[in-house]
Amino acid sequence: FLTDIWEGTDLDIWEQMEAFNNSAIVSPALGFSFDQSPVKTEIAAVTNVENQYRTGLETGTLDPAVLEEFNKAVKAAGLDKIIAEKQKQLDEWAAANGK
Repeated sequence: FLTDIWEGTDLDIWEQMEAFNNSAIVSPALGFSFDQSPVKTEIAAVTNVENQYRTGLETGTLDPAVLEEFNKAVKAAGLDKIIAEKQKQLDEWAAANGK
C-alpha cells in the first residue's frame, strides 16, 4: 500500500486491494494447531514415501501412471490414520471453541 502506482494501473488500486482483502472469508479452523505426536511414526513413513517419488513426479521424469503406485504407498504408510487423527483433533477443537 506504500508503493507508487505503476503507469497503466488504476489510480485506486490500493483501495481496491484493501476492499478485496477485507472481503476475504476467514477459515473457521483459524487458530487450530495439529498435534502430530500421536501419528509421528506415520508422518515419518509418509514423508519417506513422498521423498522417494517427489522429484520424479514434479519433474515429469516418472510416468504419471506412477501416481497410482504413489497413492497406494502413502496409504500403506499411514496417510488415512494421519487424516483421521487430524480430523478428530479438529472436531474436538471446534466443539471446544464453538465452531
